[in-house]
Amino acid sequence: MPTIQIGDQDVYYTEEGTGTTLLIYPDHLHASQGYEREIAYLAERFHVVAFDYPGTGRSTRDVKYEDERQYDLWSYWSDFGVHLLMALGIDRAYAVGVGGGARAAFFFAGLHSHLHHLTPMGVIADSVLVDLDSRALHGILDRREHYYVRQAKLLLREHGDDWRDVVDADTAFLRRIAEGGGYVLHDYILNSIPCPVLLTGSLQDPLRPGLERQYARLSRLIPDCSLYLASSSGHPHIEFPFMWSDPAAFRALVDLFLSRLDSGRPESER
Repeated sequence: MPTIQIGDQDVYYTEEGTGTTLLIYPDHLHASQGYEREIAYLAERFHVVAFDYPGTGRSTRDVKYEDERQYDLWSYWSDFGVHLLMALGIDRAYAVGVGGGARAAFFFAGLHSHLHHLTPMGVIADSVLVDLDSRALHGILDRREHYYVRQAKLLLREHGDDWRDVVDADTAFLRRIAEGGGYVLHDYILNSIPCPVLLTGSLQDPLRPGLERQYARLSRLIPDCSLYLASSSGHPHIEFPFMWSDPAAFRALVDLFLSRLDSGRPESER
């Protein structure tokens, strides 16, 4: 089982494929194993790196740097991804994030890559709310118990026998954010993203109320931004991100986005 020490914590990661690196940031509740199909698909053209945040999946349960997590969880996640790339000797990468993982991907491109002299090639952000008001976040968390019941086998496979402790800890952490008034991703992070960004999502997603309004705002703040919002969902009663509810459409959009970026780069950088 490949693990690496980052910040005195054993972090599990996987690598598949060759070519330009593409880093995957998982969403809340999930670990890298939950994205096996996406990893396999993308690895046909890219060097895909995925990892489990400390406290999740097959990474350590001894989570450190609680002060950084409390200050901004998604910045903390982003920083782990950057340090993983640095440890692997990688200095440029695309980033793909889902939900909370997409918030981390924005920090990757808009802050941490610059701080550590990495080059962000592009960002694919699926099904993400960057602004979480207290009421909306409480409502999202209230639906989680139903998701646990339906997806218990999946969560067990991703996290192991202590999966319930893992997801309950995540819920408790987000509850504290909701009770503190919610969360807003600062405009300067979004304004500072130097690479193209693709936003994807579904208008029927029950866990992302007001997604269309937030995407409209993001498209004004991110210098180079494209977006796609589906009017329907393949699973209208299951809280899946667009990546999973309509995988064929998601992959077609990703292929188009990445092929356009690849075609504009020198052969030596591909």
